[in-house]
Amino acid sequence: MRRQGIVFLVLLISSWLAVRSGWGSEPLTLEQIFAGEPIEGIPPRVSFLPDGSGLLILRSQGEERILVREDWQGQSQVVLRQSQLRLPDEEQVQLSLSQFHLSPDGQHLLLSHDQDLFLVQLGETKLRRLTRSPEEEELPAFSPNGRWVSFVRAHDLYLLDLDRGQETRLTFDGSETKLNGKLDWVYTEELYNRDPRAYAWAPDSRALLYLSFDLEQVPSYPLVDLGPVHPRLSWLRYPKAGDPNARVTVTALTLDPATGQPSGSLSLSFSGSQREYIARFGWLPSSQAFWLLFLDRPQMNAELVVYHLPLGQAQTVWREQDQAWINVEDDILWTTNQTLILGSERSGHRHLWRVGPNASAPVSLTVGNWDVTEVLGLSADEQWLYFTSSQASPLERHLYRVPTAGGPVQRLTHEPGTHSLRAAPGCRAFLDSYSTVRTVPQVRLLDGEGRLLRVIPYDKPPTLERFQLAQVELFSIPGPGGVPLYASLTKPAPFDPKRRYPVVVYVYGGPHAQVVRNAWGGRTALFHHFLAQQGFLVFSLDNRGSAARGREFERALLRRLGQVELEDQLTGVAWLVRQPYVDRTRMGIWGWSYGGFMTLYALTHSQAFRAGAAVAPVTDWRLYDTIYTERYLKLPAENQEGYRLSSPLWAAQDLHGFLFLAHGTGDDNVHWQNTLNFIAELIKAGKPYTLYLYPNKDHGIPGKAERLHLFSAIYQHFRQHLGSGAAASVKAR
Repeated sequence: MRRQGIVFLVLLISSWLAVRSGWGSEPLTLEQIFAGEPIEGIPPRVSFLPDGSGLLILRSQGEERILVREDWQGQSQVVLRQSQLRLPDEEQVQLSLSQFHLSPDGQHLLLSHDQDLFLVQLGETKLRRLTRSPEEEELPAFSPNGRWVSFVRAHDLYLLDLDRGQETRLTFDGSETKLNGKLDWVYTEELYNRDPRAYAWAPDSRALLYLSFDLEQVPSYPLVDLGPVHPRLSWLRYPKAGDPNARVTVTALTLDPATGQPSGSLSLSFSGSQREYIARFGWLPSSQAFWLLFLDRPQMNAELVVYHLPLGQAQTVWREQDQAWINVEDDILWTTNQTLILGSERSGHRHLWRVGPNASAPVSLTVGNWDVTEVLGLSADEQWLYFTSSQASPLERHLYRVPTAGGPVQRLTHEPGTHSLRAAPGCRAFLDSYSTVRTVPQVRLLDGEGRLLRVIPYDKPPTLERFQLAQVELFSIPGPGGVPLYASLTKPAPFDPKRRYPVVVYVYGGPHAQVVRNAWGGRTALFHHFLAQQGFLVFSLDNRGSAARGREFERALLRRLGQVELEDQLTGVAWLVRQPYVDRTRMGIWGWSYGGFMTLYALTHSQAFRAGAAVAPVTDWRLYDTIYTERYLKLPAENQEGYRLSSPLWAAQDLHGFLFLAHGTGDDNVHWQNTLNFIAELIKAGKPYTLYLYPNKDHGIPGKAERLHLFSAIYQHFRQHLGSGAAASVKAR
C-alpha cells in the first residue's frame, strides 16, 4: 500500500510538471546551449560574514565585478571594486575577485594572482603583496585568529605572519613523491570530494594537523601532450586496482603563539591494510586532541580514533563494520562538550548518531526509511542539528533539524523540488539554491526556522523563457520484487500520442549518484530538451546501485558491476516499448564516465539498443583507481571473475548497434587507455565504431568549442542511426 501511495504521488507531480506552461516557442540550438554563457544565467557567489551580521555577494555591474556587503534585510554597500585593486609603488595588478578567502574577522580578502598571494582590506583599494616566488602558493588559509596565513609551496607547508610579514617553512622534505599538506590524486578524487587540502588549523590557532603522502611505491601513469613539435610528457602517480597506495603520515605541529615557530610535534604513521586510508581528520573543539577516521583496504571496517596531546594517547570512540562497504561523508561533528555526532548506514539508511564524551553507547537521532544526504551544522547554542534528507521523496531534498538531545525531526522547507543549502555560522541563516526540473535555480535566503527572508536577485538572461522547452515527467515503475525504480521522460512539446518516437536513454547507473531528481539539470538537461525538440524521447532511470535509496539498494552492486544496473535499465526499456508512442526499433543510449561504461555494457550484453554514445568510459576496471574500484569489486586477486564479467572489454565481440566513442587524451581520471584497449578488441572482432578524440582535454572535456563539437556529434550520431523526422537546429560544423 505504501509503495502505491508513493507512485500515485509521483505521478501527480509528473502531471503537474508536464502541463505547466510559461515557455516560449523559439527553437533551441546547440550553439545557444554550449557556445556561450549558460542561458539560464549564473547565480552569484555568496559568502556569509563570520560575525553573523550578513553576507558578501560578488556581482557583475556591466563589465565590472563588485563585492557587496548586505545585511539580512538586503541593505547593501559596495566594499570592493575589482578595477580599483592596485599595488602601492607597482604597476596595477589585474586581480580577479572570482576566488577569494575571507578572513575570520570578515574585513580582509586573501587573493591569488600569478601564483602569488595578496591581501586587501574591504573598503580599501590598496593591495598588500604577501608572497613573491616562482612557485605557486597552493591551498591558502587563514588561521582561526586571523594572524597567520598557511599555504603549500613546492609540496611543503609554510606559515606567514601577517603582523610581521615573516615567512616560516614548516616542512623540508617535499618533492614529487612526498606531499605535505596536500592530498594525492586518488584521495582527492575518491575520498575528499575533490578538495585537496590535507591540513587543518586547531581552533585556538596554536597547532596545525597535516597529512604527508609518500608516493614512492605508487605506479605512475603518463600524460602526453602531442601538440608541440617535441611532445611534452608528465607523470601522474595513480594507483590502479590492486596497486600500492601512498603511505600516509599524520603530524600535529604545535606553534609558538608569539612567533609561529614550531615548538613541538607528534607524528603517527600506520602500516597494514586495517588502517589503509585516513578517510577524514580534524580537531576537537578544545584544541587538545585531534581525531582520525580510518578505513581498511576493502573499506568494510571503519574506526574513529581520538589522539590526546601532547603524548598522543589514543581512544577509539566509534567502530563500524559492513559486509559490503562503508560510505564516507562530511557528516562528523563535535560539540563543545566533546560529544560526537556522525552519520552511519548501520540501520539500513544513512542516519545521524550521537556518542557521548566518554564514548558511551551511540544514540540514534534520526530514524526511518530515508537517508540523511548532508549535514549542515549546529545552531550556535548546539541545541539543534540541521541537515538535508530524502525523507519527503528520493527525488527531492529538503531542510530539516533535530534536537541534539533527541526528539522529533522538523521539516523546514516545503516547496516541491530540490533545496541545495549552505549554512551561516551557527546556522543562523541558510543560502538555498532551489530548483525543479522546470524551474531554474532561485537563490534564496532563509532564517534558522527555514522561513524565507528574501530572494537574492541575479542577472538571468531572458532568453530561456523564449525557448520551446519539452515536457518533463517524473514517475516510477516496478522493479525487482516490486521495489519502485524512479524514472523521467522528456517529451517533445507539443507531444503527439499518435506518433511513434525514437528514444534516447541517458544513463549514469553508478553508486553515489542520481540522474532522476526534481531539480534543474543545467546544460545536460537543455541538451535533452534539444533532442526532444528534434523529435526524440529522452528517458532516464535510476537503477539499483544509485543513491538515496538506502543501503541494500546501493549495495546490490557488490563484487559485480554492470549486471544489476543493466537488468534494471532493461526493465525501463520494457516499460518504454509498451507505450504506444514509442518506436521499439529506434532505441539509443548514452552516458559519460560510469554512464559511458554502462553504455558499452548495454551494447555488449543486450540487443535492446540500435545506437549508443559512450563518453570517457571505463572499459576495464583493472585500469581504474584503487579506492573507487576496490570499494565495490574488492581486490582483483580476490575477485578475478568479478572484474572480468564487469568489464565490457571482454565482450567487445558481442557489440550490437552503432557505437560512438569520445575521450579526452589528457583525462587523468578515466584514462583514454580504456578507450584504446576497447578499440583494439573491436578491431580483433571486426566491429565498426566512430571515435572522437579531444586533445589534452581532461575527464570533463571542458571548453565551449569542445563541448559544442562533442554534443553536436552525439546528436548527429543519433539522428543518423535512429532518425527523428525533424530538421536539425544546429549549424553545420
